[in-house]
Amino acid sequence: MGFIADVRLAHDALPLVPTMKRQPDLTLRREYETTYNGTQMQFISVFGDETDTLEEVLADDATVSAATEVATFGQRSIYRLTIDTHLEIVPGECSECGVFVFTATSTNAAWSVRLYLPDRESLAAIRHWYRDHGVSFRVTKLCDSGVSDEGTYFLTDNQREILLLAYEAGYFDIPRDITQDDLADRLDVTDSAVSQQLRRAISMLIAATLENDRTADTTI
Repeated sequence: MGFIADVRLAHDALPLVPTMKRQPDLTLRREYETTYNGTQMQFISVFGDETDTLEEVLADDATVSAATEVATFGQRSIYRLTIDTHLEIVPGECSECGVFVFTATSTNAAWSVRLYLPDRESLAAIRHWYRDHGVSFRVTKLCDSGVSDEGTYFLTDNQREILLLAYEAGYFDIPRDITQDDLADRLDVTDSAVSQQLRRAISMLIAATLENDRTADTTI
């Protein structure tokens, strides 16, 4: 059935990131991209009240040009603009890997993207593409696309590996049979990396457990 992944993409040269930094109160949403006469164009929706200086900010954004407002609906404005950066929010490699993009919205000066992935190999492939281009790629949620309950999450491969090693080596025993430094040595990574992965894995498991408990309560 595949997976649904929420990922965070961060890089100063990604389209519209400079605008996000200057106008943090606005929410940007990628609608779609197209190519016209060899020029890559993108349509975006902008949500928020503070849009008075937006066109000025867009004009100063080196990642885009020729921003034109094409429609306005209440607090939503739609802009057409030209992409002037070598980095893409959604590269062509995504389609080649069978990846489908549900949404791409701005969150804390980064793009938050929800993807459908046919398998873990496709996730690894697009992760490599982003990281090869210097883009920070972080999976924040991963769930089975065939499960209707969005609270059912899966660990990433790295999180699963570190959590399993920590458990089997006695990291969670009282007293502990192995230290965090020892885990880092075994995995040939930094102590900080082990700490972050363990916290994220445990947080995901707790979130899934609490969400399942809430779901069970509402179905009784």
